[in-house]
Amino acid sequence: MPGYIHIPTANFNPDGYLYLGASFLPRKYLSYTKDKYDAMAFYSSLTFLPFLEVNFRATRILNLPHDVNYTVDRMPSIRIKLLKEQKYLPSMVIGIHDFISTTDNGTARNFGATYLVMTKKYTNPVFPINIEISAGYGTDWLNSSHNEFLGLWGGMAIKYNKWDYFSLLTEYDGKTTNTGVQLTFFKHLYLTAGLLNFDSFAGSVSYHINLISDRKGHNVL
Repeated sequence: MPGYIHIPTANFNPDGYLYLGASFLPRKYLSYTKDKYDAMAFYSSLTFLPFLEVNFRATRILNLPHDVNYTVDRMPSIRIKLLKEQKYLPSMVIGIHDFISTTDNGTARNFGATYLVMTKKYTNPVFPINIEISAGYGTDWLNSSHNEFLGLWGGMAIKYNKWDYFSLLTEYDGKTTNTGVQLTFFKHLYLTAGLLNFDSFAGSVSYHINLISDRKGHNVL
C-alpha cells in the first residue's frame, strides 16, 4: 500500500494505476511467524476509482523445516479516500486490511488492521525541501490473531527539491520506530530500504504503471 517503510499513508495513486511488488519482512518484528522466521510478501494494488484502492498480498514464510505443512497467507485490503488534500486540510483515508477470514474467531487473520490516516505536504520557504507528514489511528475492530497499526502512529518523508527521486523516511508504526530511504527510477520503479527499530532490515521493490495511459496507446515510460 502507499506508505513509508511500514505504515500506510493517505496518498492515493491516480485512477487506473496498478503496481506490483515484493517485500522482505524480518523475523524479529514479525508476530505472524512468532518472531522465528523471515518472510517475503508479494503484492498488487489497483486504484479502481479516484476514491477506491483494492489490494492483495500473499506472504510466504522463509526457511521453514521441510516437514512443516504450510502454504501462504493471503490478505485482501481496501482503502477509501474520504478527503482530498487542500490548502489547509490534509488528505484522509480509511483502510481495512485482511477483512476476510476463513474462521469465525479470526485466527486465520494474521495482518488485521482498521485505521484512519491523514497526510499533509509542506514546502519549506527557506530551505529547498518538501516535507510530508502522516498521522494515523488504528483499532482492533477486526477479530484477528495479529493486528497492526494499533493506537496512534505516524511518520515523515523529506525530499530535497532537486533530488525528486530520493526521500528520507522516518516513522513510528505503533510498535517500532523505523528509518529508511526510498528511491524512484524512471518514475515507475520504486525501491525502499529501512531499519525496523534501527536493527532489522526491511525492504521492498515495486513497479507502478498507468493502465489508462496504456489503453490510450501512450508510452508509460
